[in-house]
Amino acid sequence: MDPSGKVAIVTGGNSGLGEGGVHRLLGAGATVVSLDRAGKPPMGADFIECDVGDEGSVNAAVQHVADRYGEIHMLLNNAGIGGLGAVATPEGPCDMAQFRNIIAVNLVGATQVAAHVSHRMISNKPTGPDGERGVIVNTCSIASFEGQEGMSAYTAAKAALAALTLVWARDLSRHAIRVNAVAPGFMGTPMVASLPPDFVAELVDGNEFPKRAGTADEYAAVAEFLIRTPLINGEVVRLDAGARPPARTKWASGA
Repeated sequence: MDPSGKVAIVTGGNSGLGEGGVHRLLGAGATVVSLDRAGKPPMGADFIECDVGDEGSVNAAVQHVADRYGEIHMLLNNAGIGGLGAVATPEGPCDMAQFRNIIAVNLVGATQVAAHVSHRMISNKPTGPDGERGVIVNTCSIASFEGQEGMSAYTAAKAALAALTLVWARDLSRHAIRVNAVAPGFMGTPMVASLPPDFVAELVDGNEFPKRAGTADEYAAVAEFLIRTPLINGEVVRLDAGARPPARTKWASGA
């Protein structure tokens, strides 16, 4: 799908990877609406305050976009939160409230957005030589495949989102809607900005090449490629410089 002249929703679009996606789609000629809980969108983008973990908030935001712009053609399903904690320690079981909150945002929230947006996409007029009606790009993680120590909730959510990418592609194919995903490795985003330098150095060293953090624009470039390439459907593309995370980091274990 050519983004030019189309309407895109980007969740978490006011910072990090989502902000990179907003800039990229604006540059490609799309009308872009950022759904986020706080902050300011990139210049040129619209903004609707939305908590993806609250279905009422999602429904209202998507309705607002549909009322203002008509059709919705693209979704970068990016909003998410982090969090660490072992399933149990000598002091007790994990914080289940935190576990449920991460699942509520990263999995249930992503599903709620995909469900409400794709419902709108189904009634779009077909465009292009293949008659596409919409494209969804989920933001997964290398934790979808190799979750490290302490990443129970985050891994559960991102692994499920990776698995659902193909399921949703199959659900929506009859309506000419494609669903793909990007699985970033270590990226230089606000979510990891507070990590200690020694920890960051160890994470980057796990890359085969290049040994550096990824950028929001690199994420956005892959997302745009998936949007523009009709034959790619139901796929999860790793964006991790060949990294395969170990079970635990030396920094976190104190080694």
